[in-house]
Parts: sequence; structure tokens; C-alpha cells
Amino acid sequence: MRPPLMRLTAPPAGPRHGEYDLMVIACWSPTGSIQTQKRTLRMTNLSTFMETNLNRQGFGALDREAKSRYALPLRFAPAVGTTLVVIGLVLQSPIWLGAMALVAFSGALLPSGMVIDLVYNLGVRHLFRAPPLPLTPKPRQFSYLLSTVLLASSAASFYYGLSVLGFILGGSVAAGGTILTTTLWCLGSWWYRMIFGQAGEE
Repeated sequence: MRPPLMRLTAPPAGPRHGEYDLMVIACWSPTGSIQTQKRTLRMTNLSTFMETNLNRQGFGALDREAKSRYALPLRFAPAVGTTLVVIGLVLQSPIWLGAMALVAFSGALLPSGMVIDLVYNLGVRHLFRAPPLPLTPKPRQFSYLLSTVLLASSAASFYYGLSVLGFILGGSVAAGGTILTTTLWCLGSWWYRMIFGQAGEE
């Protein structure tokens, strides 16, 4: 009888942040045929810098493994939101920016996340077999509230013909969203901690 044989194809070495890698296992069955199993694995390597940023957004209660799982999904909302804000700035549209202010306000009100987070939880995550997002902690909700004020002010500025002010206000949201997407450092959470102290990390 042919002895059991296993071949394991592992992902290439090197740090990965929240990516999915495919591991294929091929082995001989008792009948001599080859059976192949495919498993989707999440390879994570959360840096101390990113873990600290998540803690300061209010995710400190999660263990390191959970933070590694959420490091990539938590980028979805700021990435999509920033893209939509930039479109509104390019169009100089008070209506578009006002609508984005309402989207941000939904995140300030709902602990389950803003509208974009709900889109991710109900649809997008299933395409990648990713976990649902955790509840939104207070520092992150505060950042949504700050974005609401800035976007509403930007929309009003464009409406009254103050284009430069509109670009400055809306551009600050786009800049903050870009930083959040790439590094998980959240300006709104930083302001929350400055105002309310270390409660921002709880």
C-alpha cells in the first residue's frame, strides 16, 4: 500500500497585514487517489504601531488576534468614504457633501457603524468570507461626529460661494480619511482622547 503523502504549499515568507492566502493540501487517500483540499487562511502580522492606533480608536478590549482580523476590514469605511468625499469636492457639490455629512452622522449615532459599515457587514464581507465589524467604540463615533461638522460646513461653504473654505474643510476630512485608511491612525480619536483623557483607549 502506498504510504500517505502530504504536500503543503505555504504562502511566501514575509509580513502580511490582513491578507487572505490560499493553502493547498494534497494527500493520498487509502484508495490511492489524490485528494485536494483548499483552505482560505488569513495571514496576519499586526505591527505595534497599528495595534496602538486601534487601541486609541477604542478597540483596546480586543485581543491581538481579533485586532489582526479586523485591521483590514476597518479600513473599508474610511476608504470608501474618502473616495466619495473627494468626488464631492471635485464636483463642488453642496448636495453631495451634505449627503456625505449625513452618512458620517449615521456613524456618530449608531454603535453598529455608519451606513458604509452596514454595507460592508451585510454584503461586501461575504465576498471575502471576512468577519463582521465589531461595534463602533466612542472615540471612533466621535471622529464621525467631527467629520459630520466639517462636511456640513464644507457643503454650506460651497452653497454660499466660499469655495476655498469648502475645499479646506472638506479636504481636511479627505486627508484624515486617507491617513486612517493607510495607517489606522484616527485624528478624531486623537481629539477624543485630548478632550476626555485616557477614556479614549478603553
